[in-house]
Amino acid sequence: MPKVTFMPSGKVIEIDGETTLREAAHLLDISVHDRCGGMGACCNCIVTIMEGAANICPKSVVEEAVFYLAEHDRLSCQCRLIGDVVVKAI
Repeated sequence: MPKVTFMPSGKVIEIDGETTLREAAHLLDISVHDRCGGMGACCNCIVTIMEGAANICPKSVVEEAVFYLAEHDRLSCQCRLIGDVVVKAI
């Protein structure tokens, strides 16, 4: 199963391919500032991908519409993994 490391805490969790980064963060009590319950509507659950960007599903239509996301920023509620990643919760 893919492994997520959340920085700066260094907390690590293994998740299946159906679990989002948002859900993984919540399992570890890490705040990702989400307000819409994981629907992609609030666009507040931004994380920065520090390592393993190729191990995340492609950007969703919801993410493509968010003009202020930097190159390595993603909405945690839209990210499912295919391999290990290191992310920083903003």
